[in-house]
Amino acid sequence: MSRTPLYVMGMVLFGCLNTETTKMQFTLFSRGIDGDLKPFHKPWQAVFTMFMAMDVVLIYHVILSSRKRDMVIDGAEEKGKPLLNGEVAPVTGLRRFFYVGMPAVFDLLGTGFGMIGFVFLPASINQMLRGSTIVFSAIFSVAFLGKKMLAYNWLGVCLCVLGICLVGLSTVLGATHAAATSGPGGANSSGALFGMCMNLLGQVFAASQIITEEKMLKTMKIPPMQVVGYEGVWGTIIMITVVFPLLYVLPGSDNGSLENVYDTYLMLSNNHTLLALICLYIFSCSTYNIAGMLVTGALSAVHRTMLEASRTMFIWLFGLTVHYFISPTAGFGEVWTPYSYIQLMGFLVVIMGQTVYGGLLRVPGLVYDDAKLPVPTQSPASLYSAAAVALPDGDGEEREDIDKL
Repeated sequence: MSRTPLYVMGMVLFGCLNTETTKMQFTLFSRGIDGDLKPFHKPWQAVFTMFMAMDVVLIYHVILSSRKRDMVIDGAEEKGKPLLNGEVAPVTGLRRFFYVGMPAVFDLLGTGFGMIGFVFLPASINQMLRGSTIVFSAIFSVAFLGKKMLAYNWLGVCLCVLGICLVGLSTVLGATHAAATSGPGGANSSGALFGMCMNLLGQVFAASQIITEEKMLKTMKIPPMQVVGYEGVWGTIIMITVVFPLLYVLPGSDNGSLENVYDTYLMLSNNHTLLALICLYIFSCSTYNIAGMLVTGALSAVHRTMLEASRTMFIWLFGLTVHYFISPTAGFGEVWTPYSYIQLMGFLVVIMGQTVYGGLLRVPGLVYDDAKLPVPTQSPASLYSAAAVALPDGDGEEREDIDKL
């Protein structure tokens, strides 16, 4: 019996859970250093939690590698293979870890700014805006990787830009209405605008991460899950040694700091629901990454694109259900405003742009080069975020291992 339906269910379920557990954390209240009850607005703690989930994937990669009896771990089996013209020898050993340092920094900045924006945005809006990664990735791939894009690629990019603008417009227009009806989770127009700017800035760094990881996966032949795991280790180290100390000494509204680590610890200690959500998020993120790899191996990037779109719709429907049928004061609920039709239209345009960009939806009269048909790309590490772009098929060491499960 095929396990593909189980993989699909796992990817959609845990993907939605990633987004919702993050938003729930930002809407819960606890007591910190000052003893006052306040919301858990700790975006950089959420970034640290993401890197912890990526550390779990490294453990999974090590387990898979240990099961290979006829091959040497870390790609040593490739050393004896003759290199083709223009082919670069695979990076092995400790060098892999150091090469992953650069995309790990991009991942940290991209996720950090994205989490700051998420504090001010509903889950569905945050999810849809992250589709802008495809726009920046396309631009960077032309500028830095020398890729050639055809007319249908640029048309897809333009459609994504149009869709994102519609989503952003609906957010600003409907923010005041949402704030009046959705309780503590509502945002005013200035807060929503700031959140969108932070989200889009995060996608610039996410696109930079994608470009550097693409080179590693295709040129240096580093297994996808090893990239994810090494980025998790890098991110964990940088957060502990650089980011958290810097956030503590820089002045801000969090007990005199931009983000007070000790205050975060006290808030988690005083609210066990928060701690449980973080543990659930770590499990969900790592499981979602594995399920995503399994879906890509069993199906294709076309199916992956459609599943990401359905995940966005489920997140939106969940928020509406919470507000109208469970609790209208829940911070992670969402209100249907007179401008939600614009949001829906923008979402559909973004999906159309992604399918046109990848050649999945063909436009009559445009030239297609099937031999070099590009597919919207997503970095392995960004599976942990709410990005809504497709993962390339790719044949790698990790996929071979997964197919044996």
